[in-house]
Amino acid sequence: MAETSTLASTIDRHFLECVICSEPFNDPRALPCLHPFCCECLENWAKSCSNDNSIVSCPLCKKIYQIPEEEGIKGFPVHFLVTNLQDTVDKAKQKNSTTELCDNHGQEKKYFCENCGCAACSDCGILDPTHRGHSLIRLKEASQRQSSSLESLTRRVKIVEEKYTTAVHQIQQVKQNLDRDTDVKVQAIDEARNEFVQQVDNLVRAYKQDACSKKEENLRAIEQIEEKLQVDLASLRSSNALASNVIESGSDSDIISLYPSLSSSLQQSAESQPTLVDSKLGRIKLERPQPTSTDLPSLEQLLCDKLHITTSLTQHPQVSHQTSNLSAKAATAELLPSATAKYLPSSSAAAATIKPLAAFTAKAQVNTVTASGQDHQQSTSKHEASQDQSFSLFSKSQSVPNTQPSIQPIFGKKWKYCGQIKTTPQVRYPMGIAIHRNRDIILTSISTPVTVFSRNGDFKHVIKGSPSEIFDIAITPSNQYIIPGKCDKTGFYICDSRGVLVSTIPTYDMNNKPSSPTSVAVDSTGRIIAGLGSYGDKKTVSIHQPNGTLVSKFETTSSPSRLTCTPDDKLIISFEDNTLQVMDQSGHNASLIQPPPSIQSWKPYHVCCSKQGELFVGNQGYPDTVVSRYVCTGGEYKYLNCITTMESYPWGIALSADEHELFVVDWGSNCVKIFR
Repeated sequence: MAETSTLASTIDRHFLECVICSEPFNDPRALPCLHPFCCECLENWAKSCSNDNSIVSCPLCKKIYQIPEEEGIKGFPVHFLVTNLQDTVDKAKQKNSTTELCDNHGQEKKYFCENCGCAACSDCGILDPTHRGHSLIRLKEASQRQSSSLESLTRRVKIVEEKYTTAVHQIQQVKQNLDRDTDVKVQAIDEARNEFVQQVDNLVRAYKQDACSKKEENLRAIEQIEEKLQVDLASLRSSNALASNVIESGSDSDIISLYPSLSSSLQQSAESQPTLVDSKLGRIKLERPQPTSTDLPSLEQLLCDKLHITTSLTQHPQVSHQTSNLSAKAATAELLPSATAKYLPSSSAAAATIKPLAAFTAKAQVNTVTASGQDHQQSTSKHEASQDQSFSLFSKSQSVPNTQPSIQPIFGKKWKYCGQIKTTPQVRYPMGIAIHRNRDIILTSISTPVTVFSRNGDFKHVIKGSPSEIFDIAITPSNQYIIPGKCDKTGFYICDSRGVLVSTIPTYDMNNKPSSPTSVAVDSTGRIIAGLGSYGDKKTVSIHQPNGTLVSKFETTSSPSRLTCTPDDKLIISFEDNTLQVMDQSGHNASLIQPPPSIQSWKPYHVCCSKQGELFVGNQGYPDTVVSRYVCTGGEYKYLNCITTMESYPWGIALSADEHELFVVDWGSNCVKIFR
C-alpha cells in the first residue's frame, strides 16, 4: 500500500502539475500539440506572445497556434486525459489512506483471485461462493507479476517508439536533401541562364561592331568615288566654261588657235562616264560566327549539362531531324569571319563565349528537310534572294510532317576537309571512334584502353576497366559506352557516362559458345547490335536490350566486320568476304550495296549511317583507301561521290550529334580527320 501511495504521489508530481505555475492543474486545456496547461496560466502566457492576443506558442515545444477568435483560450479543448488521471490518483490516494477491507467479510484484502481478477480477503475463498474453487495468490505476488508485465510492455513500446523516431528523422533528412538539391538545381539553372544571356550579349555586340565596321569600310569606298566624281565634274565645268567664253567673246584668230585643244578636251568630256557606285555598298551583309570546337550548344543543352540530364533533341531522331540545321560556310572549324573576329576579345576564353551561340541564335540560313528536291531548291533560292535584303539574328525552327526522312536535301551537300586531330604518343594505331553529345572524341586503339579526348584534341581521361585492342565502340541514347571485349570471349563492356565500368555482358554464337564481338552499334530504340564470329566461332549477329539482355540472334554466311543502323533500324554490315549488305534485324531481306565504279580493290570495312540515311563507307583496299558516300533512293543505297582519299587505312567513322561534322580515323597516321 505504501508503494501504491508513492506511485500516486509520483504521478501527481510529474504528470499533474502545470509547467507554468508548478501547481496542480486547474481547468487544464490542451493545445493542438496535446501539451496541457492551466487555462488561466495559458491566458497570461498568450499575452506575452502577441500584442493582439491572436496567437500563442507552446511553452514546451514552441509551436505556434492561432487562438480561437470567439472563446479565446477557453476555446481550446479540456485535456480529459489529465482530468481523468487526476480523478484516478485522487481515488488511489483515498483508498491508500486506510487499509482496504473486504465489503463482505470486513477483513483486509491480502489475496488476489486470478479467476476473477480482483482482490479478496482470506474468507472469500472459503465462504464466498463466487470465489469458491478459484486460485488465490498473495496480493503482493500478483502486484509484482502485473508490474513485471507492464514493464515488459513499456520496453516493447519503447522499441517501437525508437523506430518511429528514426522514421521521423529519416523524413526530415529527406526533406533537407530535397531542399538542398532544389537549391543546387535552381542555382545551376540561373548560372546557365546568365551564361546564355552573356553569350547572346557578346554575339549581339560582335554583330553591331561588325555592322559599324562594314559601314566605315563602305563609307570610305563611297567617299573615294565621290571625291573622284567631284574632281571630274569640276574639270568638265571648267572646260565647258572656257569653250563658252571663247565662242562668245573670242576673236576669229582666238577661236582658230584654241580650237584643237578645246575640241580635244570637250570630246574627251563628252565621251566620259561617271564612276557608278556599287549598290551593295549601300547595304550591310553580316557574316555569322561559325560553330567551333569550343562551342556550347543551345540553352537547352547548357541546362542539361549543368543538371546532368540528357537532352530530348538528341534522344529522339525524329525531333532532331525536324530541327533546322545551321549550314557551314567556313572551311575550318577554328576560324571566325575576319570582319567579326577582329572585334572579339583577344583571349581565347572571351572568344569562346561568343562562338557557341552561332548554332542556336545566328541562323541566317535555315536548311529545312523537305519532301522533295524541288521544294528544297525553291526554299534555297528564296533564301538567296532575300539574304541581301535583311538579316535576322534569331530564326525559328520549321517543323516538318512526321514521316520517314527524305535524303533529297543532302544530295547537294559537300563534305570539306577542315583539319585533323593528332592523338597522344601513347595512343598508337587508333581504330574505333565515337562522338559524345558534349563533343568529346572517344577512341579505341591497339596500344591503350579506350581514351577520351576533347573536341580540341586535348587528352581528358581513359575509360576505367576497358581493355586495349578494341576495334569498335558505340554510345547509347542514355550516354552509356558499349565496348566490345577483346578476343578473350568476354562479350562487351557497359560503362556509364563518366566512363566507369557498370557491367560486362557475355555474348554467345549460334552454338551457344562464348564469342567475342568485333563490332557494335545502337539503334534508335537503344538496342545493342553486336557482330560476332572471329577465330573460328559461329558467325553471328546478336541483338540485346539496353541492359544487355539477349533479344535474338541470327547466323551470317561470313564474319561481320563492322555494322551500323539505318534511320528505320535496318542493319548495314560489312563482312570479311568484302561484301556490304543491308538486312533487317532478323537477318532477312538482305541486299548488296555495290562498290563505286572507279574502285579497283573493294574492301569495305568501317561503315556509318546518318539519321537522314546518308551512308559513309571506309574502303581498305590498296591503293583505293577512300571514304565513299552513298544515299538511299528507292530503298537502295547508291554511290554518290568520294569524300576523301586517306593516307593509310580508314578505320573508325563517326558523325557528331548534330551531324554537321564527320570524323574519320586515319589508322597509320595516328590522327582523326574532320570534315564539315
